[in-house]
Amino acid sequence: MKQILNPGLPAIGEYNQNFKSYIDAVGEANPIELLRTDFRKQLDLLDGSPGLRMEYAYNHGKWTLRQLMIHLIDTERVMNFRLLAALRMDPNNYPGYDYLHFADQTTSDVRQWVEIREEWKNVRKAFVSLASQVPSDHWSRYCVVDGQMLSARALVYIVPGHARVHFKTIQSRYLP
Repeated sequence: MKQILNPGLPAIGEYNQNFKSYIDAVGEANPIELLRTDFRKQLDLLDGSPGLRMEYAYNHGKWTLRQLMIHLIDTERVMNFRLLAALRMDPNNYPGYDYLHFADQTTSDVRQWVEIREEWKNVRKAFVSLASQVPSDHWSRYCVVDGQMLSARALVYIVPGHARVHFKTIQSRYLP
């Protein structure tokens, strides 16, 4: 297998500080490799959980496991577009992503884990495909979101970090 280039940790200024916890969750690891290895572990965790209930919410007003998984998918889709915009040096200023609004729109979703799993695999595969082909001199390219710079390097850390942060909650609050 081809060695995967590590883009190196993004510097402060390459991302909005709201993303810091996600970048910190990756740390010194290779984020492109984590996009694959963490993903397999996350799928295995959910696949191996007997009695997995997608409609379960651990407290009133909290997302169901289904909503949380769809949130992960929605976020990866948004970050995939942002990565493309950064790599193509798109000069547009994009609005932020209102993840709470998106989650509210999933309350009537009744898909089961097998369907959500397949969708997440496809979305992750698309992100990995794009991130794996970035030339080393393009990692500092950026897009603008809500008037703030967001580098390609930061984006490739945000996706696996975001999933890691949420999977800590999934392990502690959602699984039987």
